[in-house]
Amino acid sequence: MSGFDGHNVRFAGIAAAVPQQSEDNAELTSLSEKSKNEIINQVGIRYRHVAPTGVTAADLCEASAKPLLNELGWDPLEVGILVFVSQTPDHIVPGTATQLQNKIGLPQNSICLDLNQGCAGYVYGMSVIVGMMNSFGIQKGLMLVGDTITKMVSENDNSIYPIFADAGSATAFELDENAPRMVFGIGSRGADFEAIHVPYGGFRNPTSEESLRPQEVSEGVHRNLNQLAMNGQAVFTFGLSTVASEIGKLLKETQMDSADIDYLVLHQANQFLNDTIARKVGFPKQKTPSSLHDYGNTSCATVPVTMVSELSHQLRTKHLKLMLSGFGVGLSWGNVILETDKVACLPIIEV
Repeated sequence: MSGFDGHNVRFAGIAAAVPQQSEDNAELTSLSEKSKNEIINQVGIRYRHVAPTGVTAADLCEASAKPLLNELGWDPLEVGILVFVSQTPDHIVPGTATQLQNKIGLPQNSICLDLNQGCAGYVYGMSVIVGMMNSFGIQKGLMLVGDTITKMVSENDNSIYPIFADAGSATAFELDENAPRMVFGIGSRGADFEAIHVPYGGFRNPTSEESLRPQEVSEGVHRNLNQLAMNGQAVFTFGLSTVASEIGKLLKETQMDSADIDYLVLHQANQFLNDTIARKVGFPKQKTPSSLHDYGNTSCATVPVTMVSELSHQLRTKHLKLMLSGFGVGLSWGNVILETDKVACLPIIEV
């Protein structure tokens, strides 16, 4: 689906949090100097913030939400909907959104919704909360997007361990009949779900003694079947073909081009891939901010982390027209064109 609109909802503010603990890819003893050079200079990732045991995506989102509400001057009891987007919830049952409702102090009659989405999750979540707020007349809403994806990754998998990191975010929305429309382009190619997946540990393939046994997949790649596996080439091809095409399609449907957009904020997976996508759709490097060097691939949180770390001053002081693009797990994509106007934006929070 592409080209559907979100109306009457204003983007009010944003915050993001990362764990204090940071790892330096230049110091990974498991990598050769050649591999370190490729990851730092081509993939673009030097540092990654990694959540310690006991710190979850919900914790990072809560740490983002409370200061944001304070900055906005919102009483938590005014918030009528909370959408939590993550692939790393606190529990299988119940959902995490209800627990966050309690911790943040939202009213008991607020809508609480968990959304299992990865790299496209920020835009998917935005489409859900904006649509529900407009349809139901909800005055204020909070979208929490985050993952502790490193907890799914084998430390002995040199193909993806140096890429992934952890983060959480909070984005506030407010009903406003004068708000400029948001235009979404969203879709999935479910036939390719195995390109990024955890094969075992769900109800299709339950955890077993065999699934927990480490396997040597290739040189430098050791993991078990309960850990994340990624076909990097398939994801790269998906980004260059489908994602670039869908970005171009949304621009065409809205009768815009790169000159009309202040910034294109892409999912942070690979700097070379993002540079190539940006060139294909006509965006110069100065319009495509990157947070990869300092924060790595934080799954569904890469778009808000990039907005907060790279565009904080612009978001707080200017009227902006943005295009946000998330893509990956699913394989799914989510693009949105929206406008912000001197919104609340806090500095990156370390937890």
